[in-house]
Amino acid sequence: MWETDPRIFSARYRVSRRAALHFRCTAEHLVARCDGGRDTEENIVAACHYCNRTRHRPKRPKNAASYAAFVRSRIEKGRWRPVMLRQNPV
Repeated sequence: MWETDPRIFSARYRVSRRAALHFRCTAEHLVARCDGGRDTEENIVAACHYCNRTRHRPKRPKNAASYAAFVRSRIEKGRWRPVMLRQNPV
């Protein structure tokens, strides 16, 4: 993820600046505000823009703990690279 300059991320991972925009650091509510989640330190974590947008898309989205386990599992297998980064391995 990047926070202030997508050009550095883009150069490091050899992706277009447009693709780099998906990996901007955002605040993700573990319990969505529409579900009663609050703007508290315990309920907000860092997430890339892509994950923040797509985590809730399935008809039955994973809860925060299940999604975290899913991400950790993918990282351990070396498979947590979104599609646009898989095309240009570093």
